[in-house]
Amino acid sequence: MGYVTMGTAFGILLVSQVKNSDFSTAILMSFSTISGSMQFASVEMLKNSAAYTLLITAVLALLINVRYSMYGISLVRIFRNYPWYIRYYLIWTLTDETYALESSTLLRGKKRMYYSLFVAMFDHCYWLTGSVIGAVAGSWIPFDTTGIDFAMTALFLVILVDLVRSRTNRVPALTGGVSTLAALVFFVIFFPAQVNRMLLAAMLLMIVILLKLRQYPAWQKEQ
Repeated sequence: MGYVTMGTAFGILLVSQVKNSDFSTAILMSFSTISGSMQFASVEMLKNSAAYTLLITAVLALLINVRYSMYGISLVRIFRNYPWYIRYYLIWTLTDETYALESSTLLRGKKRMYYSLFVAMFDHCYWLTGSVIGAVAGSWIPFDTTGIDFAMTALFLVILVDLVRSRTNRVPALTGGVSTLAALVFFVIFFPAQVNRMLLAAMLLMIVILLKLRQYPAWQKEQ
């Protein structure tokens, strides 16, 4: 239900804000990209394509999706035992919710392999289905889309609230908030015409600070 809903929001935004886009664009993006947060970001990037070079787009995509590398590292030991065609599909379709289900199962051996495969396939289909529904609805039904782009932000805010209830997760949360605010203020003051690039600067700053904090024993023990 979460993927269908989020995919629908993405499809509506895509056709309402990006010129010459339709349900086929949503199908192509959702089938090949499989990254909700990056697809939401891409709507803004496609809408203002003149402000984003290919290099900036690539770096932003890397920073937004770098968390998948951490997911992948924890699954290497399990995935390496699967046939190559299943292993590559699981790598390609790895997302936040899919990882949560795949990493929490108590199944082992072939049962786990088939469980992971079908979870990935169903989640992929759910996101694709939602994207098409949203794109078709957005093309046929005229309505105000204000606020729909907040859907992904709302999802991550819910996750954040749950995480910060644990004392060990408050430093990363604070780092993210301070880095984003600092980047926004910096661009507003010094580069107001390029304020849309503040996200790239904010994510770079977050990564640098978090990597720096890992050098301290107290941080490592707490995490």
